[in-house]
Amino acid sequence: MWRWSGSLGIKQKLVVLSLLILLVVSFGFSLLHLTMSRRLAEEDLQERAVAFAREIAATIGDRREFESGLLLEAQIRRIMAVRQNVLQLDVLAFGATGTTVVATSHPESRLPLTRQHREVVRRGQVVPRLVTGGGWRYWEVVAPVLLEGETVGAVAAKFSLDRADALAARVRTRALVLTAISVVVMGLLMSMAVEVVVNRPIRRFVGAIERIERGDTGVTVRVAADDEFRVLASKFNEMVVRLEGFNAELQARIVEATRELERRYREVERLNEVLFATQRKLGHAERLALSGRLMAQVAHEVGTPLHSIAGHVELLRQDLGSAALTDAVRRRFEIVDDQLRRVSEIISQLLDLTRAPAGERESVDVNALVRDTVDLVRPGVSAGGLQVIVAIDAEVPAVRGHRNQLQQALLNLLTNAIDATPPGGTITVRTAATPAGAELAVADTGRGIGEAERARIFEPFFSTKSAGRGAGLGLFIVSAIVREHRGQIDLESEPGKGTTFRVRLPRETGRP
Repeated sequence: MWRWSGSLGIKQKLVVLSLLILLVVSFGFSLLHLTMSRRLAEEDLQERAVAFAREIAATIGDRREFESGLLLEAQIRRIMAVRQNVLQLDVLAFGATGTTVVATSHPESRLPLTRQHREVVRRGQVVPRLVTGGGWRYWEVVAPVLLEGETVGAVAAKFSLDRADALAARVRTRALVLTAISVVVMGLLMSMAVEVVVNRPIRRFVGAIERIERGDTGVTVRVAADDEFRVLASKFNEMVVRLEGFNAELQARIVEATRELERRYREVERLNEVLFATQRKLGHAERLALSGRLMAQVAHEVGTPLHSIAGHVELLRQDLGSAALTDAVRRRFEIVDDQLRRVSEIISQLLDLTRAPAGERESVDVNALVRDTVDLVRPGVSAGGLQVIVAIDAEVPAVRGHRNQLQQALLNLLTNAIDATPPGGTITVRTAATPAGAELAVADTGRGIGEAERARIFEPFFSTKSAGRGAGLGLFIVSAIVREHRGQIDLESEPGKGTTFRVRLPRETGRP
């Protein structure tokens, strides 16, 4: 059964989030509504209090009635008996010495009237004031008493807000209850909607994935709704079909590549036997003083074609299918055979380092030499996750020399660049015409060579590689070949930024 490992699933998260939003919005609007209702009730009571005070002031018809305290107190008692929300009612008279109470509902206390408020009332205006504190909330209203166009006094009344507050409390309680009911109903509806719209399609996808994990690649997901889940189901089903095809193709390629690898492995074993026999013969060579060096050179140089073989075997592992061999595959077989033949040539060249090369020199196209040599190492470059850039100058002149030796020198430079460059790096091979002839440059983006190492880089048996990764003869052989062709070799390097080797050869001027 499908279960969520977390504390909350998508369904619970959507429901909780929706409820939170609903709660915030509902309580926000309820609070705003209650606040506005309370304010409107207070304003309405204020207007009523002002109207009431004006009305009481208007009932005082003349000075005789205004000065009759007993008559006014009787009238106040009748009003207090009818208007329950009126807490206190005072009739005040303005005189030269101050304000006096003509009549009041509470003889023991008097509603306060400041000098500022008295001046406002004298100008014929009503002064309302909301008083809160001590658990009480009430309006105090002071209205002028006008007789014969003159403000002779005022009517001060205190109105309770208890009824308005009680009404606001009932409204608030009802609003909270309605909000809570709405949230519960909305939560149930959201839970049902999420279950149908989200959870069911997700369970179908999870069930299909679990079946694929068990090896059932024929599973499909069906979603009835015409929404994003249907698009996702369509893409998922297409992916499953492609995955099934990839699995079948991969199995076929693995079987074929395994067979080819076994065959190449036997060929490498035979090559090792040939190498071992050659090394034994070199041990009996006439130049015993150079025997150790030559054996190390053989071991180093045989690694180059073996590296090429390994690269092409890796390509076969990736590219071979169940169909017949393609032209590209046949071409790789030819390259492997050529490299095997080159092993014997390399051994012979190493033995001939101490004497002049046999045969006559020929005209060598430097650009063609670069293209052919780069093609030899391209599998190793791809296997190492590197990029090789070739920049050819069409104006480069031909040079005169032994093509195989020049190719061997370039091959050694490229091999060193491959070994020094980390995955993702770049190797650049450039040719350029110079006033004296041709220039060939091989640049990498490796770790570079320090100043102390550069001084010994062309010495035999000196290597910047780790132990077991070369005998230190590659650049020594390159230097010897370049000198044999009356050329120059130098390098530019900065630790951490890479190294560039430049080979300069004289242009072809005739036969040596």
